Amino acid sequence: MVRDLCMFSKADEEAEVIWFRVAYRNTVHSEADITSLFAEKGLDMRFAYLDSLEDPSRGKYVIFTEVEKGKDVSSIVKELEELDVVLNVEFGISRNQVMQAVDFPLSLFGERAIILRARTFVDILKILNEHVQQAEGIQMLTGIKSGTIAVKLLREIININENNCFDLLKELFMAAGWGILEYDIDIHSLKGTITTRDCFISDSYKESEVPVCAYVSGFFAGFISEVTKRAVRVRESQCLTTGHISCEHIVSPAPEGTKIEHVLRRELD
Repeated sequence: MVRDLCMFSKADEEAEVIWFRVAYRNTVHSEADITSLFAEKGLDMRFAYLDSLEDPSRGKYVIFTEVEKGKDVSSIVKELEELDVVLNVEFGISRNQVMQAVDFPLSLFGERAIILRARTFVDILKILNEHVQQAEGIQMLTGIKSGTIAVKLLREIININENNCFDLLKELFMAAGWGILEYDIDIHSLKGTITTRDCFISDSYKESEVPVCAYVSGFFAGFISEVTKRAVRVRESQCLTTGHISCEHIVSPAPEGTKIEHVLRRELD
């Protein structure tokens, strides 16, 4: 999964971070041509990423370099623009080298995204738990909706089906910084377990008398139900906050005849 990122760098009084955003025609040699030019100019590429999700015929190459203060990069920009594969070049300078966002607004699967500390998300959950009746159900319902929408967005990018959905779910969780997944699920019976290590909720929540990852359980339920078109239940059986080494979620099929929209409306017993 590709997403817009920010660059963080320790300050060096003698250097500046300069970023380049290069739009290019997507050919077999486009990235190599651009990278070769940077190498020829002796620019240290500290970080870079590619994105061609929105239009397969076009690509976006974002490159962060660290250069000596005051270095004129206009000639490099001109040479980039003269490459036959390059469509457009933008650049910016982070003189303080603390943080530089390349794109605003940030985008995830083609929709606006934000960078949020896990602790802030958990603070919201704690406030819900303290002041709202049936807070766990609300968190579960929110997760179900999020998991369902995630599948719909993934379908615009890749063919997601019963054969690859759990591998994609695993990649999605890690790429989003949510946790590391292991799963043992029979796709035919829809029974099994999903184990999460370093879950962003339980890791930030610290200690609790009861499991706290209802949102994650809901996400799994919405994700699996949307892919398989069969309603499933997911509940957290053990949690890092209650003294376990990881969080475990039990997956099981919903009663026969239950529709996915019933899961979304929290109408199951």
